[in-house]
Amino acid sequence: MKPVLSSCAILLVATVTAACTKTESSKAATEAQATLSDADAAKVADDTVKVWTSIDAAKIKALYAPTVVAYDFVAATLPKDRAEFDKRQDEFAAAKLDGASQVERKIQIVSPDLFVMSGTWNMTSSTKPANNGGVRCTDVFQKAEQGSWTIINEHCSPVPKPA
Repeated sequence: MKPVLSSCAILLVATVTAACTKTESSKAATEAQATLSDADAAKVADDTVKVWTSIDAAKIKALYAPTVVAYDFVAATLPKDRAEFDKRQDEFAAAKLDGASQVERKIQIVSPDLFVMSGTWNMTSSTKPANNGGVRCTDVFQKAEQGSWTIINEHCSPVPKPA
């Protein structure tokens, strides 16, 4: 009987320890999130939007981490490498989407160094009306060691047409 009791006691201690560790981790995550305010994340997001709408390819490319993983709203596949990603950003800038406006936005703070921005956009072009349309995007921002924010993951797709 003693081995069963010992096994039960060990299991109970392990369960309580795991629960306490999980509670401490949740508390730590909540405290960490508090170090990046909603206003700070919104400022980074707003500054990013200004660059996207600048139609300056070099500035747009600089927003992204060297190892970004990104689905473009006009390409069916992930870029094979950074050169292909950069070419797609050149094409984005050349599309002259100078009337891009954010329709909705949600920011989720994951940690002091990571947040997610999701939203929908109404994209318009004064010079190429064929480029007009709705787009939805999710961008994951990560704070670099030197303090700047870069996009490490992006997924954009056309907004589905109403049925």
